[in-house]
Amino acid sequence: MPAFPIPVFTACVLLFLAAKAWKDGNTPGSVLLLVLVCALQSLIISLHYHYGQTWLLAVQPITAVTIPVLTYLAFLSTSVRPLHIKPDGLHVLVPIAAAISRFVWPDLLDALIIGVFCGYGLMMLMQLRTGTDQLPLMRLADDTRPLVLWRVVAFSLIASAFSDVLIVAAVTSGAGWLHPWIISLYSSGILLVIGLLNLSDMLKSAEPRQQKVQETGPSVSSAREPLFDPAEDANILDRLEQLMKERQVYLDPDLTLRKISRQLSLPEKQISAAINRQTGENVPRYINTHRINAACELLRGGQPVTAVIYASGFNTKSNFNREFLRVKGCSPSDWLARQ
Repeated sequence: MPAFPIPVFTACVLLFLAAKAWKDGNTPGSVLLLVLVCALQSLIISLHYHYGQTWLLAVQPITAVTIPVLTYLAFLSTSVRPLHIKPDGLHVLVPIAAAISRFVWPDLLDALIIGVFCGYGLMMLMQLRTGTDQLPLMRLADDTRPLVLWRVVAFSLIASAFSDVLIVAAVTSGAGWLHPWIISLYSSGILLVIGLLNLSDMLKSAEPRQQKVQETGPSVSSAREPLFDPAEDANILDRLEQLMKERQVYLDPDLTLRKISRQLSLPEKQISAAINRQTGENVPRYINTHRINAACELLRGGQPVTAVIYASGFNTKSNFNREFLRVKGCSPSDWLARQ
C-alpha cells in the first residue's frame, strides 16, 4: 500500500493555501515566500527520511534556518515597518553561516540551528512586549488578536528548536529509532502552525491594500521615545479628535497606526503614548470606541445590524459584538431595546 507521510501532507496543505492566497492577491510576498519555504522543508524531510534521499541531508539544515529568518522578516514587513536592504539584508548571513557550518564545522550545526530558532523567537517576543501599539501596520480593528497570534508564532519558533534537543537526547539514550518520528511529527506540526498562522487574515498588513484614507504626508520616524509632557499629550489628543470628527478615519476598516501617523505628521510611538496616558486605552480600543459610537448613530437611524457592522469600520461580526459589549456594556440588540 502506498505510504503518505505526514511531512508530505503538511507540504500539500501549505502549497494549496499559498496558491489560494496568491490568487486572492492580498497576501504580502514575504508571507508567501515563508509558506513556500515551510512547504519545501516538509518535502525535504519526507524525501530524506521516508524515501531514502540521503543527499538532502546537506540541504535540510540550510532550509531549516531560513524559516525563522523569513518568519521574522514577514513579521516586520506586515506588522512593524517596511523592509530595507540595510539592515534587513544582513539576515541572509544566517543560512550562509549554516551552509559553512554544514561542511566545515558540522559538530556546531545543531547548536547553530537551536540558537537561530530560539534567537528569532525571542527577538519577536521582545518586540511584542509592549502590546499592540508596536504593530503600526496592522489593522486597528483586530485589537489584541494579532498580538496573541504573533506571540504564538514566536513561541512556535522556540518550540521548534527543541526538536533538535529531543533528537540529541534520543540518540544519546540509544533510542535513535525515534529520530525520523520526531522529525516527521514534531517538526512538520510546527511548520504547519507557522504557515497557517502567517496566512491568517488577522496577521496581514493593511498597508499593501488600496488606501482608503487620504495621506497628507510621509510616515514619521518613531525610533526615539518622546519625553512625557501632559500638555503635549493633550494637544495630540485634541488633534486626533479633530481628525476623527472631520475625516472620520475610523470608518476605514484597514486603518493602521501608520496611517494615523501620516495624517498627523507625528511619530507612531508619540501618538500611541498620548492615547495611553490620556485615555487609559490602547490605540485599537480608542479607534473602536469611535466606531461603536458611529454604529450607535446608524442603529438609531434604523440601519440593520449586519449593515452597521461594516459601515462603522469593522471587518467581522465577532469583533463588532465584542467591542460593542466592551463600550456599551450590552449587546447591540439589548442596546436597541433600551432606546
